[in-house]
Amino acid sequence: MVKYLLIGLILLGAAADVDAGAWTLPRGQFWSKLTYFQQQTEEWYVGKGRFGAPGTRARYDFDGQYESRAVFFEGLYGVTDRLDLGLQVPYFDQSFANAAFTEPRTDTGLSDIRALAKFRLLAKPLVLAFKTGVKVPTGEFKNEDGLIPVGEGQWDFDFVGQVGRSFWPLPLYGNIDLGYRVRTRNEQIDRDPGDEWFLNAEMGYQLVRQLMLLGKCEVLRSDPAIDFFGDFEIETGIKRITYLTPALLYAIGQRTTIEAAVRFSLNGRNFPAGRQFVLGVATTLGKDEG
Repeated sequence: MVKYLLIGLILLGAAADVDAGAWTLPRGQFWSKLTYFQQQTEEWYVGKGRFGAPGTRARYDFDGQYESRAVFFEGLYGVTDRLDLGLQVPYFDQSFANAAFTEPRTDTGLSDIRALAKFRLLAKPLVLAFKTGVKVPTGEFKNEDGLIPVGEGQWDFDFVGQVGRSFWPLPLYGNIDLGYRVRTRNEQIDRDPGDEWFLNAEMGYQLVRQLMLLGKCEVLRSDPAIDFFGDFEIETGIKRITYLTPALLYAIGQRTTIEAAVRFSLNGRNFPAGRQFVLGVATTLGKDEG
């Protein structure tokens, strides 16, 4: 039962996370996951300087429509029982269209690669870990009105504290991640996107031997972005988003799991609104936990 709980914990992750939770893999074990995301929306959360109060959920101007499909490949390797190294390779197919554009704004290709290292500090009475990561600007960056490019054109550095606990003999676990993301300047457009705070909280409950119900809340809050014009600096919009994600996890044997989830946006600023549909499959290779 505990093994299924840990499989479930590792599988459920946000798009920005190559893993989930404070637990680490056994030494020599490799975990991988392939996830498909899809979103289509005509709404967004209004930012500062627009019609309506900041944070208002509104339709895009000129009957705009945003569409995104993404595939994430993620891998995590247990170097020791306390140290994991991971990598995430994303692929995006995105478009934005409205009545003012003669053609939709589109961008397709590999996005920015993320790498991470996670070290477990404690195992009892709760699991405590520290994770650090880097986003490398490997994806193509396009500066076009209405388009969210597949690459962001700058480096990010993540620093995350993670706390998790299994409530065994209850078939239940909980985990909280609190992190700070340092975002460097995009030299191509002379813009500082603003550092970010993020919080991910999740719980999982095993309904039956092979089926688990999961819930996750994700919160992101950014500092204002800054545009540079020679000696002048102009403070622009902030980014905010809160997601609530219910998910079902089905185990095939002890090494493979299938995830189906719906990610609901609750509030935000300067972010697309609406639902994201998620389908993922994960598996582990290497020795079983002894």
